[in-house]
Amino acid sequence: MSTHDPERPRRHFLLAAAAVAFSAAPCVARAQTPARTKRRIYMVTWRGPTDVEKGFVDYWKTQPGQVEFIWQDAAQNRNRLVGIAADIERTLPDLVFTWGTPATLGIAGSADKPHRLIGTRIPLVFAPVADPMAANIITSLGAHGRNISGVSHVAPLAAQIKVMRAYRAIRGVGIIYNQLEPNSLANVMAWRRAGKLEGFRVVAQSFPMNANNQLLPANVDMIADLVEQLIKGGVNWLYLGPDTHLFTQLDKVADAAMKRAIPTFASVESLINTSAPVLVGLVSKFYQVGQFAGYKAHKMLQGERNVHIDTLERFSLIVDLAVAKAISAYPPMGLIDYAEFRP
Repeated sequence: MSTHDPERPRRHFLLAAAAVAFSAAPCVARAQTPARTKRRIYMVTWRGPTDVEKGFVDYWKTQPGQVEFIWQDAAQNRNRLVGIAADIERTLPDLVFTWGTPATLGIAGSADKPHRLIGTRIPLVFAPVADPMAANIITSLGAHGRNISGVSHVAPLAAQIKVMRAYRAIRGVGIIYNQLEPNSLANVMAWRRAGKLEGFRVVAQSFPMNANNQLLPANVDMIADLVEQLIKGGVNWLYLGPDTHLFTQLDKVADAAMKRAIPTFASVESLINTSAPVLVGLVSKFYQVGQFAGYKAHKMLQGERNVHIDTLERFSLIVDLAVAKAISAYPPMGLIDYAEFRP
């Protein structure tokens, strides 16, 4: 399944061109920074390394010895990002990489409250971020005034809806989300707008919170109750959005949906690349997202500003046949030519 943006016709060959472009990098880098033979990239992960970081690092392996990496993991703790940002100020790397929306906001600040160095004097590349504008990281995908670029990994909502409708008619879409994550709130609002335009209902349930605005520990019964409330609201699809907390509860959420024969649709690769019983997803491959982010970082290290924020040109349609059999939801013939099937 592919999507095409006529305003960005060159994007489709960027990954293929990356190795060629990079082959010219050493002379430019040495000319700009003669006192340093290695560029230092500060890697900030959110929940440990993923295929995004693997793709990013592999991009630079075509020039061994020219880049060194400094690694810090936030372990899904926003408070740790304060110390990491301070360490970045102290060490002054050539570029910062951040994984995901929480880490990017915690390190670079928001568009209206930016960090004084990171994302200005020190360039920053993020990957993946579902909706950087809705998350208030930047104010536009083009020229936005910050020394920030990156890669979004979520297919356009219209493309996701098209796939879901091709698979099964949409009466209602259910969403379970973490209201503490800005990208999750933006995703729910986008689906509600789409539902009004497209003529289907959207029912959203947030993970329960305590009186101190903290997430309650989830258990099987709690998740099952959330799914039951969605079904009572008239949904016949459960949408799995780009939500970090949802990922930690994925086994329980997907299992509850399968037991009730509700098809699940994944928006990101990490939600369908696990043992959780997720039916179908239209996703960007994380490794390719990382490579594309590496290409953008390379352009920024060459001194280019206003490097555009993009998604990949192509998305993968993945179907889990075991789940399809369990809930009697086999893909229609029209999708078979496009799909990648998991046994």
